[in-house]
Amino acid sequence: MSHDAATRPDTLSGTRLLSRRRLALLWQPLGRRRAEVLRALLILIAATVLDVLGPWLTQRYLDDYLIPGNLAPEALAGLVAIYVITQLGAAAGRYFQQLRFSRLALASVRNIRERVFTHLLNQPLSTLDNIAAGELVARVTNDTESLKELYIGVLATLIGNVVLLIGILSAMALMDGALAMIATALVPLSIGMIWLYQRFSGRAAREVRRLRALQNARIAEAIGGMTVLQASDQTERFSQRYHHLNVSQYQARMRTVRVSGLLLRSAIDLMAMLITLSLVAVFGLRELGGGAELGVLYAFIAWLGRISEPLIQITQRLQVFQSALVATGRLEEVLDRPRETPEPDTRAARKATSGHSDNTVIASGHYQLERLSFRHQGAEGPALNGLTLAIESGEFLGVVGPTGSGKSTLLDLLSGQRPAPASQLLLDGRPLMEWSAQQRATAIAVVPQEPFIRATTLRDNLLLGREISQQHLSRVLHKAHLAPLVDSLPLGLDTLLGERGLSLSTGERQLLALGRALVTTPRVLLLDEATASIDSHTEALLQQALHELRGEVTLIVVAHRLATVRDADRLLVLEQGRITQLEAHDALMTEPGLYRRLWREDIAH
Repeated sequence: MSHDAATRPDTLSGTRLLSRRRLALLWQPLGRRRAEVLRALLILIAATVLDVLGPWLTQRYLDDYLIPGNLAPEALAGLVAIYVITQLGAAAGRYFQQLRFSRLALASVRNIRERVFTHLLNQPLSTLDNIAAGELVARVTNDTESLKELYIGVLATLIGNVVLLIGILSAMALMDGALAMIATALVPLSIGMIWLYQRFSGRAAREVRRLRALQNARIAEAIGGMTVLQASDQTERFSQRYHHLNVSQYQARMRTVRVSGLLLRSAIDLMAMLITLSLVAVFGLRELGGGAELGVLYAFIAWLGRISEPLIQITQRLQVFQSALVATGRLEEVLDRPRETPEPDTRAARKATSGHSDNTVIASGHYQLERLSFRHQGAEGPALNGLTLAIESGEFLGVVGPTGSGKSTLLDLLSGQRPAPASQLLLDGRPLMEWSAQQRATAIAVVPQEPFIRATTLRDNLLLGREISQQHLSRVLHKAHLAPLVDSLPLGLDTLLGERGLSLSTGERQLLALGRALVTTPRVLLLDEATASIDSHTEALLQQALHELRGEVTLIVVAHRLATVRDADRLLVLEQGRITQLEAHDALMTEPGLYRRLWREDIAH
């Protein structure tokens, strides 16, 4: 069954499955704190009982003391003391239960947020290709924040008010069964209003959430490309696109507001007023018959007010509830996406079967490709088609070809950033994806075309939290030709680089990326168009660094500038996802073919 089929809400089985899974997602953080939940519920029940006693004590005062003229000071003093104590206890109980529920809610949201973020960090690139970065940010921040409102504003309110309703209805039934039946009619009427509200506002609530995520995506897109937008005079067009999104979200919100205004507080207030008039009418008839007690009427009116208020609070929270359910579904979509590595138990079982242990390391860096093919999600044809190749340990392999030939896709597969079929891609004689993420990260290093630079120090960007000796750090700086850069900076390795490392040149950022890759002393080094946008001086430094690393690691370099890989042991020429040539530079230049044409074009430019 596909993911869409499993979660489609238009079938009964899909709805039930979706409900169970969402409840599991929401309950899991609370399930770890059962003792805290139980304590909060006990405090809530105690506070409710004390709160319900207030009107009952007032009824006793009116019917037993005030109306008969029985004003004995000692009895009245005791009644007043009990009333004050119960109300103070109810107030204290409400405070402590609210505090406990809020603590539980915040801790639960923290756990879910960390779970979603960790899951995103462990997903392969292929699962993120079609999702805007701004939308992912919205799911980790806004959607989890909606869950906080669910836990605090809905869950605590719902439980508290349900307990209060049960307590009030029980007290009513004990005091006067006939009047209790009239007052209880407010509950099913309110439930009917709630059902109608959910039916008419659910679609609008989902639309609001979807449009909010699109807004975040547009903002992130605009900020990330601000330089290009301003240079190409596209700011007005982007502003108009955001304006249309904003208007659409406003209209969706107004639909929920209109439904809320019609079916929630105003409707329940009207029904409560009609129930109150019915109570007064019945009391009037009893008064004519001589069987009415004023205190009972007061208690019922007081309790009725406390019935309508919880119902109103519950219905008013339904907007939050609708939004939170949509947010839960969106978070569920993220968590349903496959992780970048197999689950630990599955991987362990496979290792046991194949005879590999967790202590095995990637020692040589030897690749074996057997009819390797790969198709991007939604693509019409394969990006790679039947590649068969052995890459020896310590070999320097250059990968060249026209745009769209599959060069970067091949590097993504060799690094494990995109999963390849187990039988088609082996590293050190073992399917690449059976190596753990930690083993791959230690042995395989990638230098991307666009280096990831954080707005911290050079040291932080180089190490990324890893700890190495000063001697090893000096060796890395030397191998990556970063030592002159460090010496030129005012604070050396502790110099702040600024947002995206804009204080460095493009070439310096590339050398930093190379240094970062060498920190783990990898067995395989992959470079993806590392010289595409750098100056000739930095390109010469990078070529020298690759020459010095030759033989120490398996070097696989995708190059736009063919001079970068001219001295490679072999050159892999790709065209439309297939290997068309595989020889050293000199051999390729003696035969007609794609490589010789690409070389002449490169030299001409």
